[in-house]
Amino acid sequence: MGKSEKKSKKKHKDKRKEHKEKHKNGSEEDFAIPIALMNSKSHAPETPEEYQRRQSQIRREVDPVTGRTRLIKGDSEILEEIVSKNQHRSINKKATSGDGEYYESQSQSLAKRQKPN
Repeated sequence: MGKSEKKSKKKHKDKRKEHKEKHKNGSEEDFAIPIALMNSKSHAPETPEEYQRRQSQIRREVDPVTGRTRLIKGDSEILEEIVSKNQHRSINKKATSGDGEYYESQSQSLAKRQKPN
């Protein structure tokens, strides 16, 4: 064993000893739960009223991949929207062009990956 190995072992041993002494006295304080967390409502079960309130919210979200706008109720229920025939045509036209653009971009990127250089 060389001098540098002995020095590093001694240094490691000293650090371990220092760590033990440091945490020896404060071990009770390390596991204390803050009062703010003890009184927090976020850890309690959800009441039926809270669940109903959350599920009754309806929002519009745009699908980033296809560009379609969807009505979403609560967490994840997708709703259909009643629209006129003309609105339906324009929505379908936009969605179809969005789907086509997405398909085109995917097929082009796939072709680039498979193309030998």
